[in-house]
Amino acid sequence: MDDTYQRLLKLIQLMSPQQLGQLEQAIWERRASQLADFEKAMAVIAEPSPPPATPAPPTVAETIEGAFLARLECPHCSSLAITKWGAANGLRRYRCKACKATFNALTGTPLAQLHNRELWSAYAQTMIDGLSLRKAAARSGASLDQAFRWRHRFMKAPKDLKAMKLSGTVEADETYFRYSEKGQRNLSRKARKRGGDGAKRGLSDDQVPVLIARDRNKATTDQVLPDRSEKSLTAVLKPVVAADAVLVSDGALAYGAFADKAQILHISLVASKGERCFGIYHIQNVNAYISGLKTWMVRFKGVATKNLDTYLGWNRMNDRHGSTLSANQLLTAAIG
Repeated sequence: MDDTYQRLLKLIQLMSPQQLGQLEQAIWERRASQLADFEKAMAVIAEPSPPPATPAPPTVAETIEGAFLARLECPHCSSLAITKWGAANGLRRYRCKACKATFNALTGTPLAQLHNRELWSAYAQTMIDGLSLRKAAARSGASLDQAFRWRHRFMKAPKDLKAMKLSGTVEADETYFRYSEKGQRNLSRKARKRGGDGAKRGLSDDQVPVLIARDRNKATTDQVLPDRSEKSLTAVLKPVVAADAVLVSDGALAYGAFADKAQILHISLVASKGERCFGIYHIQNVNAYISGLKTWMVRFKGVATKNLDTYLGWNRMNDRHGSTLSANQLLTAAIG
């Protein structure tokens, strides 16, 4: 390179004015090209790196297979000795080495033998959004019959996911829903308009009691009760209320009777006497939960009493997950 450069310097001495002009133009073009390349390189360096691509959400089949792999046992005999056995209808099949039965990831689950799996994610989202059956069917592409059937199948497992233990300060109260035979052909009483008022005012056999118990950590359990008796309350509270808990309730005598037998500290607040709290103890948290439940239930314009536990479980799931609940999470919970 140095020899070439030295020869060029000598040749310049021999160039005519025209040749020198051409050389000067060539040098200018070369420098302009180098400057353009430099500016492009600096622009690339200055550009922020593109954000990483958001991974696509799992497909329905992937969600189903993932839920099965989490438990990985034969649905017939609970054996762990299983092996892959081909595929059918978009799902892997498995064979149990113990009982020789074949099955897929949905066998023995609430979602077994349901059709149109490609619509499940969209339908699960309508449940998260709390849509009515007709709106859920229209948005997801399911039929109205499917929308009703899927709602109860999707919630069959989650409705039983209740708090196993309530500790610390445990607030308990009841709320009431009108007795309803909605959807049944042969009614035991005169039909009323959907969501209409009951035949009787106040507490009566036209009202179905529901017990809600909740601690300050938001662990919640609930149960449709046959009545407000001590026996009914005890059946719900005894298995879950910790021995060192403080039970706070309204003035219903059944709570006091349960607490005495369970040897649990009990604080009774009688609203008719203006008793709203006792120091740090109150039932405002459980009452706020009940208020949210009642407001959320309005959209369904009356719920059949036989299905009330499904909606209670649905609301508990919403409370546990809040705005983070996704369609795939709901499907995983539905599989059980």
